[in-house]
Amino acid sequence: MKPFILAIILSLPATLYAQTDTTYWNKGGKFGANVSQATLTNWSAGGSNTIAGAVYFNYIFDYKKRDILWQNTIDMGIGWIKEARSAQKKADDRMVLTSSFGKKLTSSNDHWYYNATADFRTQFAKGYNVEDDPNQNRPISKFISPGYLMTSIGIDYRPNDYFNVAISPITGKFTFVQDDSLSTAGAFGVDPGEKFRAELGMSLKASFNKEIVSNVLYTTNLLLFSDYLEHPDKIDVNWENILTLKVNGWLSANIYNQIIYDYDIKFYELDPLTGENDLTTETDKWQFKNIIGLGLAVQFGGKRGEKK
Repeated sequence: MKPFILAIILSLPATLYAQTDTTYWNKGGKFGANVSQATLTNWSAGGSNTIAGAVYFNYIFDYKKRDILWQNTIDMGIGWIKEARSAQKKADDRMVLTSSFGKKLTSSNDHWYYNATADFRTQFAKGYNVEDDPNQNRPISKFISPGYLMTSIGIDYRPNDYFNVAISPITGKFTFVQDDSLSTAGAFGVDPGEKFRAELGMSLKASFNKEIVSNVLYTTNLLLFSDYLEHPDKIDVNWENILTLKVNGWLSANIYNQIIYDYDIKFYELDPLTGENDLTTETDKWQFKNIIGLGLAVQFGGKRGEKK
């Protein structure tokens, strides 16, 4: 939980700076908590008691003045699930910080921008492969292990307030693995013993954020990356989809789906004799995460896409 608190503290200066001038700033966010529980007593069909919970926080602070558009996002969430007679397991864990600065190509044009973007992603808690490691003795990920920083320069097309596509022919992707054991194992594409890897390539990012019907908000973010120097034919994919159904001012339901394909993230089978990764089984795979939550949510300030 310490990294979660640290992330909030680090985000405060940028948040407070956005409060200094309300003329050109659009700022706001939401935070919430989801809890679910299943209790079984003398249940003939079988099963186990479970409890799950998650908290999340999202904040935007966007600046728009004449030909300048600067958008910033803080997105954090963490959740667990606990089954009877088993260890607590992580269900959701993310910290995403993005900043995108754009300037119109010409003052008379409203749709095309020069663009520079920074995108940083990591997690808060240790992660385990619960199928291979039921006792949670060998973490396969930690805070900033991995951490991903992507910086890019290119052109951004914004035909309206809720959709944009940024094409960046100059993109740097930086992978951090700060944990010694994961670094030694060469996890997440770094060379064994190294804690940093740099790639140069091109990227495409598409975003859509709109209330598609009354009280139903759909948000999707697609990020593609190809490395110029190593296998430019291979494209890394990170695609997030969020459907938010607002019940009333406090209650909402969320359906979250994320799909990842990263050629640098390898999966292995465990050697039954040593308990270590069998490197002969190395392969990359599609990764899927699906979360459905119902709980309390508090919305404050403005929303992205709103006209002032």
